[in-house]
Amino acid sequence: MLDTLVRRVLDGDAVSVTEFGRLQAVHTPARRARNPQTGERVLVPAGRRIVFRPGTAFTAMARGERPSLRPGAAPCARVRRARNAQPASRDHK
Repeated sequence: MLDTLVRRVLDGDAVSVTEFGRLQAVHTPARRARNPQTGERVLVPAGRRIVFRPGTAFTAMARGERPSLRPGAAPCARVRRARNAQPASRDHK
């Protein structure tokens, strides 16, 4: 899942995860900056940066306005473990 999310963001798409937030690659223009050690002015080339905007549910939990998730609880009603699914093993060998 994370591989797909990263690829979509790097391809220029905005990716939203319900109740968590949104990831988006944003273009940054070229600019002049100053080297703090020498004071010399340098040119910073154009590029991209990743911006995360938290969702309203995530923000409410961070502020204490909504109870945070219990360990192992589904983050939203639409994400549920299949009825007959086995719990994930904790052995990472």
